[in-house]
Amino acid sequence: MKKTNLNILVIGGGVAGMATAQTLVDQDVVVHLVEKESSLGGHAAMWACMATDYCENCGACLSIEMAAQVLKQKNVILHLNTIVKTISKKKQGYEVILEDNASFNAEKIIMATGFSPFNPVQINSFHYNDYKNVITTAELNTILQEETLSGYFNGKPDPKIAFIQCVGSRNREQGRDYCSQVCCKISMRHANKLTYLFPESDITLFHMDLQVIGKEIRPLFNTLSKNIALVQGVPAEILEDTETNMLTIVAEDKETRSRVSKAFDLIVLSVGMQPSPALEKSDGMLGGILDLKPNSWGFFNTDQAVISKDVVIAGCASGPKDILSSRQEGRVAAAKVIDDLGLNTKKQLNIAVFGEGVQADKTAKAISSKGYSTYLFGPGTGGSKDRRIISISGTAGNFSLYYESGNEKKYLTCAAIIAAFEPKRSLNRLDTLKNASLSLDTFSQMVEEKPDTCPDNSVILLDYFGPEFKSFARLALETSIKAKALGKNISIIMNKMLVHGALGQRLYDTARQQGVDFFRFETNDDLKFEDSGNGFLIKLKEATLPSIELNLNCDCLVLPPGLTPAGEFKNAAALLGQPLDKEGFLQSANTRHRLTQSPRKGIFFTGTCHDETDPDDLNNEIKDILSVFSTESFDLPQIDTGVEINQKLCAQCLTCIRICPHSAIIMNEKNRPEIVPDSCFSCHLCVSNCPAYAIESKALTNDQISRKVEKNKMVILACERSAALAADSLTLPDNITLIPIPCACRISSDVILKTLLNGASKVMISGCHEENCRSLEGGNIADASVRQVLSIPGMEPSKVVWEPIAANETKKFERIISKV
Repeated sequence: MKKTNLNILVIGGGVAGMATAQTLVDQDVVVHLVEKESSLGGHAAMWACMATDYCENCGACLSIEMAAQVLKQKNVILHLNTIVKTISKKKQGYEVILEDNASFNAEKIIMATGFSPFNPVQINSFHYNDYKNVITTAELNTILQEETLSGYFNGKPDPKIAFIQCVGSRNREQGRDYCSQVCCKISMRHANKLTYLFPESDITLFHMDLQVIGKEIRPLFNTLSKNIALVQGVPAEILEDTETNMLTIVAEDKETRSRVSKAFDLIVLSVGMQPSPALEKSDGMLGGILDLKPNSWGFFNTDQAVISKDVVIAGCASGPKDILSSRQEGRVAAAKVIDDLGLNTKKQLNIAVFGEGVQADKTAKAISSKGYSTYLFGPGTGGSKDRRIISISGTAGNFSLYYESGNEKKYLTCAAIIAAFEPKRSLNRLDTLKNASLSLDTFSQMVEEKPDTCPDNSVILLDYFGPEFKSFARLALETSIKAKALGKNISIIMNKMLVHGALGQRLYDTARQQGVDFFRFETNDDLKFEDSGNGFLIKLKEATLPSIELNLNCDCLVLPPGLTPAGEFKNAAALLGQPLDKEGFLQSANTRHRLTQSPRKGIFFTGTCHDETDPDDLNNEIKDILSVFSTESFDLPQIDTGVEINQKLCAQCLTCIRICPHSAIIMNEKNRPEIVPDSCFSCHLCVSNCPAYAIESKALTNDQISRKVEKNKMVILACERSAALAADSLTLPDNITLIPIPCACRISSDVILKTLLNGASKVMISGCHEENCRSLEGGNIADASVRQVLSIPGMEPSKVVWEPIAANETKKFERIISKV
């Protein structure tokens, strides 16, 4: 009897919808992916690359690569340029009819309908439709992609540019009392890109509360805050000088404290996210049939929303979020559908959780609750956790952990390892004070468990020791509301308030409505602290009243703890074979593998050891990891990596084992190097670096590359995940030959020389920007090979070049080749 595959309807071909389809690639289902536009990718595919000298981790280029992969997926039926017309409930599943009259039955439905950018024409005072040089962040992305920004500045090398945040977000009057989560990240990346393109530019960013959140944003903020002006407070109106066409904003001058006008060449409105029109229809045509009802904002990210058991909401349809979070939700949605349909037939696995503390415990319990045999490793905590890992070898599906437990040394074979360490948590102190301050954790516990001992007058100090972590900002808000309910006086002194999550803004509003006092400082110099009896006197130059020094007396000064990388992170990174990020936390910021994965298959991360997470984030990370366990095979299938070791030529120098960025080459039982197929990313770094030429590429040997060279033509060796995709829509000139390669690290100096000797007029190697390579260092390795060739006496500098080009930099690619 012929097997009938189940149909899954995915509405929306953006990042979340594509991630859903990709996660279902090996399942016995047919994915009907419906997209109203003519191509996949959603809004992310229209966003510009934010890289400067290195990747800024925006993730926009990923949408181009994901679209290319989904187009090749055999179990996906694409329905482009159409929308769902009707859905009818049947005895089993739903009958779906599209606007182009295609029809099919679906067992489950995944709503990944994305979002719509807020239209600022609704704010009359910004004159969005009236003034040409008032644009939105969405439009700036297009302008940057098309490389036409200089046209807005009339040739000026030093343009004045303003960003205005929270346009269409955090606005109670418009019914949008929520933070759109990504606008501050986008504007900071935009501002950084503009300072790179126009080094003499003068940039001002007007904000309510700049949301500095995440491992990739904190280092960016530290750099950017030295190069642009950050002004707290959003202007009310934009005016235009009819003679000069310069745009004017009236703001407060910090020095004179008077109202002054500031002129700008360009003003960028950082527009928020609102539900897509398709999602809004779900309350009509789809709502009655699918039992869907969004919340008052039109999203599904609060308890107010109603979701049917047969429908899963993913990505920005659920609520505002960034690209990486949308990809994560798409994977989780697919895993839920698989579980609901009883298709999860993956065998149960041994899973090791590496770390100690609340987050490791929660991770281990969640993994164990799904039937996986879970082993928790964490030194010094006693009991089953008192196990110290000595070494880790092997690959995904077959890791070997050598560990010490008590006085015994043992081995454990496991399929995957999850790092869930706790960062170093220290008590911040003010050295000028003799009276003891209270930690935020202790104060919160006191309010919760011993309210009678809670001081009558308390001040919580945020941002003084650096940009506040979001978990502490949230704890400060929640605790202040509870303390106020006890009849206590409580104030929060801050530089900015983080309002992340679906209800962050409403929580902030609630605190203000209930009488919590908020004071704002601009720099640490605006604050002075003194002991006052058993309490404290705080002298504050409040940002909105700088000419007046406020005196705040309090019984209790509450300080958030400091979070820094734990001393054990370096050792853990070495054991896992993984890099640390710029701040010293686990996991690099590389978007290819985040949010939870790594270049080494089978190694995962959860919690604050690797990113700025709160309890909701931790839950989502665990779901994301479980989605991998339920949808990917850990049976080490013999897939063809395109690379093999010729054992007759192998000199056993072990170079390949040392350099493999994915730890996919091991010593086998015969003490010979062996490539583990399911752990190999086929980057070909081992091929280009083997001294004995013993590692061979089946389809891309040095000779095969050189044979593709045509005399007197320029040869472009382009990474198939970046530059080759950027060139995909172009018709290349006859004097250019483009050769796709698996990674820029495939190209060594001997490949370049062979290409030139075979008659190439010029060789360009092009791949991912630094810190964006899936194999970590592909670009740096290719750049080093180029420099090595150029060091040969007599070699013309123009003969060989390295050019980083992302998948969404088609215009850049076109500009570079136009000069040939």
